[in-house]
Amino acid sequence: METCVHCGQVDQLYQNGRTENGKQRYRCRACGRNSRPEPGSSAYQAMRKAQILRAYDERTSLRGLTRIFGVSRQTVTAWLKKSPGVVPAGGDTGLAGAGG
Repeated sequence: METCVHCGQVDQLYQNGRTENGKQRYRCRACGRNSRPEPGSSAYQAMRKAQILRAYDERTSLRGLTRIFGVSRQTVTAWLKKSPGVVPAGGDTGLAGAGG
């Protein structure tokens, strides 16, 4: 018995094509919404994210990261704001003028 994850109706799902990555898509006759059993995560894998941040640490520009890795500048900027120890472009390190 298949249950709709949105409305909870039993045996109202029917096959409704496939997703871009080839997984089966279902549609509920009761609520009309699409779903997939066991949906995967669309987040970047930790290894891939670390690779992109290392490239940024090596002075690759945000636009360069977009071209090389196909990741949005906004995504990289959000990662940089959350990552301790990595200073975003134009960020103040507190070292300017120190040493007098």
